[in-house]
Amino acid sequence: MKMVRYLDTVTRRDALKAVGGASTVGIGALAGCSGGGSDSTETSGGDSTATGSGTTASTDNGLPDLSGEEIHFITVAQVDNIQDLWRRIASDFEDATGASMNVEFVTTGVSSLDRIIQLIQAGDPPEVSIQSFGEAMILRNRGVLTPLSGTYDRVSESLGDATDVVQNIIEVEGERWMLPFFHNISTFSYRSDLTDTVPNTWEKAAQYASEVDRMDNDVRGTYVPIMTGSASTVRFLAWLWTNGGSITEWQDDQVRINMGDDPYRSRVIEMLNFFADRQQYSPPGEGSGWATTQNILQSGQAASTWYAGVRTKNAAIRNDRSFAEDIEFVPGMPSSRRDDAAEGSAEGFVAYENANTEAAKAFIRYATNQEFVTDLLLNLSPVQNIPSWPSVKQSDRYREGIFSTDLFQSGWTEEQFNTYQEEAFSKLTHKTIEAGTTKPPNPYTSVYYSEPIWNLQSDVLLNEKNPADVIDGRIEELRQVAEDAQR
Repeated sequence: MKMVRYLDTVTRRDALKAVGGASTVGIGALAGCSGGGSDSTETSGGDSTATGSGTTASTDNGLPDLSGEEIHFITVAQVDNIQDLWRRIASDFEDATGASMNVEFVTTGVSSLDRIIQLIQAGDPPEVSIQSFGEAMILRNRGVLTPLSGTYDRVSESLGDATDVVQNIIEVEGERWMLPFFHNISTFSYRSDLTDTVPNTWEKAAQYASEVDRMDNDVRGTYVPIMTGSASTVRFLAWLWTNGGSITEWQDDQVRINMGDDPYRSRVIEMLNFFADRQQYSPPGEGSGWATTQNILQSGQAASTWYAGVRTKNAAIRNDRSFAEDIEFVPGMPSSRRDDAAEGSAEGFVAYENANTEAAKAFIRYATNQEFVTDLLLNLSPVQNIPSWPSVKQSDRYREGIFSTDLFQSGWTEEQFNTYQEEAFSKLTHKTIEAGTTKPPNPYTSVYYSEPIWNLQSDVLLNEKNPADVIDGRIEELRQVAEDAQR
């Protein structure tokens, strides 16, 4: 392999200029991909154009001859075993095609989006990277991604189609923009050893918190985090969808903020009041983030919490907590007006315009095979991340691999695992296809990752303001964010 680089620092202020100040952070999982396929030239679905110096000649194995071509591939990878997986698939692709893989691992304190933007500003976009779908839509809206519809079609010849909820979010305006690996959804976890109440509705979630809080121990009934950034956005949406809420709709070919319209304004107010009421049963939540929320149950400070995925239980298992086996999950989230939606995201490959797109698509096809995807999922947050391809999810190798992990054997049951996976396959509600709404899908997901949504929650939870008194001002700010994103 020609080069493996590590990036530790990037000037974020300069990088964000390329996306008009909009920035997202992925849901907490770091992505990977899969490998294998012996296809050559794209012929359909909006990604048949080659740029750079790519060639359509084929090798003896049916793959394109990419001798002399360099593919710059960027992914977040902070642990040795994940980096080793990427090195292996890159090396195999080099052997198969003659390409030279420049693999760059983004590591300490830097998002891959920042690095991508830096390269685009310099006029040197990478060929391929791994992104969350929210990040991918920011890049797509700025015209720097190339569609992957034809690549998806070629991969589906061997893997079959991705699950419907993931297909729905990767297709925008008739093109697929990502080759996904996995997705996950928000959940509500709770300790079943403390009370018999199952917090599967908002009312029962409050009841559960009250019952635990009255017990003669140091465990508080629930956790209400106060935070900014992606964690704040995801928590907001996870609960909002269950209340039949909505933030955007299409009007005159523009994404319009409808959160200030009835009935959605009232439903946001209901949700914020629900948060505020539960604070009486919660440890202090100021300054919280992903790590705090993930560890609040295993630390013994609280008995129930929202989180993006199932890391709350995994954290208790890894810390040898006696109650780890008793951490259960409400399927999706506790319901209010609906129980068929759960905020979540997907991650996968994207490819860039003004780069060697033919070589990029060849690598994506090669790397999106069942063996490599399975290896990645068994090493990258197993149990937390759900295969987006039913053929992987149902395979004996994947299931046997998950069941044999120390993590699974130390605290999971097959029933719990199956329930989480099935819910993720049916309830994923990404910001592009939010619960109220948007048809066609909304590609302006940067609207959600913005300060008006974070500040609205802090106004109520930190500053103890009445939601009805502050919501309209924050909605006006959000409308301005949406207008700026669509210019």
